[in-house]
Amino acid sequence: MTTQVPSLDHLKQAYAVTAKATQITPLPESAALARETGALRVFVKPESLQWAGSFKVRGAFWRLKRLSPDEARKSSPIPPAILRKGWPPPARRWAFQ
Repeated sequence: MTTQVPSLDHLKQAYAVTAKATQITPLPESAALARETGALRVFVKPESLQWAGSFKVRGAFWRLKRLSPDEARKSSPIPPAILRKGWPPPARRWAFQ
């Protein structure tokens, strides 16, 4: 299995598209994790602070935006999980844009 590394242009394009559906999250340093792992410094990216509660929204949004018109027509509607009251209002609004 080969791993394809995305080009800088591909990453910039993905960021431009997904930035509309995500928010900037902090990158705090964790001295405790650094001590536990023996690393000089450890940073934690808490993607759970995204409106949808997960980093997965970034990849899902990117994939949905890349669907061909035919794929989009054949795709299923918004998953029922998004419609649950547990989702924060910004995530629900994003899902229906």
